[in-house]
Amino acid sequence: MALALQSPTTRAQRLLQITAHARAAIASLQEHGLPPSPPNYNIWYEFHAGQKPGLSHALELAQARGRISDSVMEELSARFFQPQAEFGALSNALSRISGTLREALGIMAEHGADAVAFGDSLNELSAEALRNPERLQSVLARLVDEAREMTRRTHEMGRKIAHSAQQIESLRGELEDTRREANTDALTGLPNRRAFDAQLRALTAQATESDQPLAMILLDIDHFKSINDRWGHPVGDAVLRRTAITVASLLRERDLAARFGGEEFAVLLPGTLAGQAMQIAERTRLAVSTQTLTVRTTGDQLGNITASFGVAAYRGGEPVAAFLKRADQAMYRAKEGGRNRVCGEEQLRAQRWA
Repeated sequence: MALALQSPTTRAQRLLQITAHARAAIASLQEHGLPPSPPNYNIWYEFHAGQKPGLSHALELAQARGRISDSVMEELSARFFQPQAEFGALSNALSRISGTLREALGIMAEHGADAVAFGDSLNELSAEALRNPERLQSVLARLVDEAREMTRRTHEMGRKIAHSAQQIESLRGELEDTRREANTDALTGLPNRRAFDAQLRALTAQATESDQPLAMILLDIDHFKSINDRWGHPVGDAVLRRTAITVASLLRERDLAARFGGEEFAVLLPGTLAGQAMQIAERTRLAVSTQTLTVRTTGDQLGNITASFGVAAYRGGEPVAAFLKRADQAMYRAKEGGRNRVCGEEQLRAQRWA
């Protein structure tokens, strides 16, 4: 077999590229004040290498917002690199299922061999054997022994196959758990960005096909960085969890709330017009802003936690990215308008026309 060998010039060029990407990654970590952990370095290296367009777009968007934080890096790492763990678990489970099935098939093959042997003994009950008492007695004795052995093996096969079925069912449950974990935000328990993106694609396709309305709400906790800076990340995490619970509690069964990334949350509202979505967003805004949060260890009051909301209605057939962009623009208009408010597309258009 011929081997493709790189020329010294090609190898040297590749080494220069790798070195340049590595230096750029380290410079980006320093620029944004991020710890040089392996996940953070990996994200910036891939960004400068340009091999993951989705990652590059997400980082560029975060930079445009001026929000490259630890939580954003954690979300990007989970979104673009950690799903590989699901495939590892899947591969491991499939290997175990394969072994279990091979064992069950081996048992059935042994049982089949017993049946063949028993059939051969039955064939010996020819007319000649029936006329020979001694031969007949020998054949019958062997048939009795083989019948007993078949009965024993049949019981054993049933027991092992039942055990194999239990193992397969257990493995199926493990795969479901792994898949659920891969689509769940560990901090809030809501679906994560990966799950949201999948549902967004499915619901926009469904809305286009059925000509049914679909709305989206994006919300961002106001001044979240100052909460982390003043009270610490554990308190910030508690604020995220409480906000997630509040948002999810106000939705209908068909709606989907997800942690969009960092301190942002997203809500998909199937069968919902823009006006209805604005009402849902306003109810959610009030519920979030009227919470009273206390630091459990000190008893200090955090004051009102507020969030800014952007609402957009899907336009059948438009790209998913355009739908997201309109909701994001509405949310940032709410930020620019003073925070703790809901902004929809109609408001955006009115302000532009004015």
